[in-house]
Amino acid sequence: MRYFIWRLAFSFLFVGSGQMLFAQVLGCTNPQAVNFQPRAKQNNGSCTYNPTAYKPFKSFILPKEVNETSGLIFWRNSLWTHNDSGGLPMLYRIDTVDGTVEQRIRVKNATNTDWEELAADSLYIYVGDFGNNSGHRHDLVIYKIRKSDIPTTGDDAVSSEKIFFQYPDYPVYIAKRSKNNYDCEAMIAVGDSLYLFSKDWQDSRTRVYRLPKTPGNYVADLVDSFNTAGLVTAADYNRSKHKVVLLGYTRGNWAPFMWLLWDFKGHAFFSGNKRRIDMPAVTAPQTEGVTFTKGDDGFISSEGRNPFFKPTAYHFDISPFTCANRPASVQHPITFTFTLHPNPVSKRTVSIYLVNLPEKEYSLKLYDSSGKQIIPLHYDTFSKRGKIIIKLRISKLKTGTYFVRIQSGKYTVEHKFIRE
Repeated sequence: MRYFIWRLAFSFLFVGSGQMLFAQVLGCTNPQAVNFQPRAKQNNGSCTYNPTAYKPFKSFILPKEVNETSGLIFWRNSLWTHNDSGGLPMLYRIDTVDGTVEQRIRVKNATNTDWEELAADSLYIYVGDFGNNSGHRHDLVIYKIRKSDIPTTGDDAVSSEKIFFQYPDYPVYIAKRSKNNYDCEAMIAVGDSLYLFSKDWQDSRTRVYRLPKTPGNYVADLVDSFNTAGLVTAADYNRSKHKVVLLGYTRGNWAPFMWLLWDFKGHAFFSGNKRRIDMPAVTAPQTEGVTFTKGDDGFISSEGRNPFFKPTAYHFDISPFTCANRPASVQHPITFTFTLHPNPVSKRTVSIYLVNLPEKEYSLKLYDSSGKQIIPLHYDTFSKRGKIIIKLRISKLKTGTYFVRIQSGKYTVEHKFIRE
């Protein structure tokens, strides 16, 4: 009898409503991922993606005054930046149209030992003087500047408060740069904390440290780590979209990349979707600054290192790569899908076989590996033995990886094929 009651209660809680059972299904919920699971309702951070190349738009050349641009934020409809180690303790306001310097704000009680990053919240700007290429530095500090102290126009000087810190796992001695995992060039301000992303010369990973925003002297909390397969040089947090972007370059060939982080839980930035975007067309030797502006748009800045590479600002839009997850209104398992044949394909057409189409109406879209939609599409639709088949004409497509996305009613399914 007790066994029967227990089974009845279990059925009511986890099967009777249908929704609670579905809520327990964890997996990859992003339709753009190669391992997208249509039945999954809760994202468990397992999504993986095909290699993605992207070319941001080259917006303007920065003036020589900010030749070593490093940190970057967007505030008062302008970009704000500073120079790297040894420069003046100065913030520069940059016009987003032509790149001219509009304002210069000197931080009176600060020294630019190795300024590497800017972060901001609604009230303050934070300057990260924590560059540590050699691994031998111990005077790490973050300058906290009140935004209201900065005039809307004109050059000026302001004071700052100071947040001193050290790493909890810092070794006694680091022999050389290649063994140094305690450089840092990336920081974001989220909630009541600052989060620092390390630039690990030794293993090309990043570790996340947390600090309070309150001035004082602290030992940072080590909260997470992630294999970025490259050196992280900048970061920004989009509060409205709850997204993080990490900027960096690969060690050895200076090839720039971004890591896009979204749909994560709380401040566990690596618990959600993690997508790497490579930018091989950006020939800048050091991409050092990144900031969101509005929505999924933003800017990247790169240093000028020699006569061949001038300090440059690039505009980016990450919306094609962070599409919304499967519609939240779906409350029961999805059976709709489709198959592609042949795959890989070297012929003029690829056949798409629709399975359990939920509604008569549907839309078909095609994307390349960079997330760019292919327009126009040419295809024919016919029915065979009650099944819907689409013949997609692909003779004009270049070789590479493509993604077919079909939406019908509340359901969206995406699969890839390879054009040989």
